Amino acid sequence: MIEWLQYLPEQKPKYMAIKKMIISLIDKGQLSSGDQLPPERQLAKLLSVNRSTVTRASDELVADGVIERRVGSGTFVSQQERPQAKRVNWHTYLISQRQSQSQNERRQLQQLIRRKPEKLIDVYSSDLPLALVPQFQFPALTWQDFITAQALETPRGYQPLITAINQLDQHNKRLFFTEEQLLMTAGVQQSLFLILQGLLTPGDAVAIESPSFFHDSTLFEATGVRVYEASVDADGISLTALEALIIKHRVKLVILNPDYQNPTGHVMSLQKRKAVVHLCQMHQIPIVEDDVFGWLGFDTTRPIPTLKQLDPDNVIYISSLSKIMGASSRIGWVAATPQVIEQLTRVQHEMDLVPSIMAQVMVTLAMGDPQFQTQLDQLKGTLQERAQATYKMLERVLPDWHVYLPAGGYYIWVTHPNHKLRLKTFIDHQLAVAPGSLFGLKTDALRINFARLNAIDLVALEQRLVAIIKATE
Repeated sequence: MIEWLQYLPEQKPKYMAIKKMIISLIDKGQLSSGDQLPPERQLAKLLSVNRSTVTRASDELVADGVIERRVGSGTFVSQQERPQAKRVNWHTYLISQRQSQSQNERRQLQQLIRRKPEKLIDVYSSDLPLALVPQFQFPALTWQDFITAQALETPRGYQPLITAINQLDQHNKRLFFTEEQLLMTAGVQQSLFLILQGLLTPGDAVAIESPSFFHDSTLFEATGVRVYEASVDADGISLTALEALIIKHRVKLVILNPDYQNPTGHVMSLQKRKAVVHLCQMHQIPIVEDDVFGWLGFDTTRPIPTLKQLDPDNVIYISSLSKIMGASSRIGWVAATPQVIEQLTRVQHEMDLVPSIMAQVMVTLAMGDPQFQTQLDQLKGTLQERAQATYKMLERVLPDWHVYLPAGGYYIWVTHPNHKLRLKTFIDHQLAVAPGSLFGLKTDALRINFARLNAIDLVALEQRLVAIIKATE
């Protein structure tokens, strides 16, 4: 009889130790072809580990052909001869080492959208429908035109684009930067990656909001930083929760989305903004202000100052054109002190992450179109109409839910403290919608992209929601 525990190597993660142990026992002849292994529950008890750990090890050994499961009989050492050649086991590379609930749910939603069923309603995707993307007329361009444009590139980006973004930020957000304070990137995700990679070291801690678009983001894992979440209410992040994280975990960076927060749509109050800035100043911690929806506020007559305006030196401002021109525009920017921009520029060039000159030239031409601001204003008007129409429909169809009407962006957030709706129910009804679990919430919540709902789609969504509610009663 095998004394299983004594053969278990001191290795982490434990499932890898179990794999190594079983393979070693086979190689040494202590387990032979056709031998039955203990049931997973029993083996977990013998090894003092969770059953899920044994299950994961078994799954990979089955995939590798080392063991096999026989329905109704158990698990046995494979009777097939194991190859002696030292071949790469691609399974260990391709299988996710950590598949969280939110990652699984995202995959299910993406699979549904890729299938494109005839009756699909997609309010999950985070981009504009093609019908709302502004239309621009471009001059005929040759390949030589793009090569010539490279002469106007600086280390921080295409000079005409830097100037155009600076001018439109001044008009739409009352933000004033020198050109040395701006760096062009391939979007907000890349901007944040450069910040994490360029300013932090592996093991450093960052604080984000909860719920947040950045919950479970692979950016943090890729850069080796630890992530902690502080709750958000209608007027912004909880100061008590944030300060507790700062003190307990020695937070080095705070990432906030104060305007039309993704997913809630909330706008942080001026009082809360000043308090957050003061708190981070006290602890000498920089803030990253994600303002991806900054140009899509419905009421711009009395804008609340950005965090960057309240604290120009300590706030790193990031934004993007993807929410206006579509995800394929792939142009974003970072605004920070010249010293920070210099560091991020160095990282960007070292990692060959400079945005395409073609994308920069095309976006510059679009922003230089005389109708750009007019089309932007028209887009905001359409979004406001769709937000109000969607809000009224949801209030009518979901009377027990709390529906938040945003003042910008294109997400509506609905919550319920007790209602239990499974993502599978939505998928079965061919409705792609973002559940709160994607953003780190345990209570039921839904994020709905109202920008994708014209009048016909809105009626279809109402009918689909009614059917889902009836199916769950």
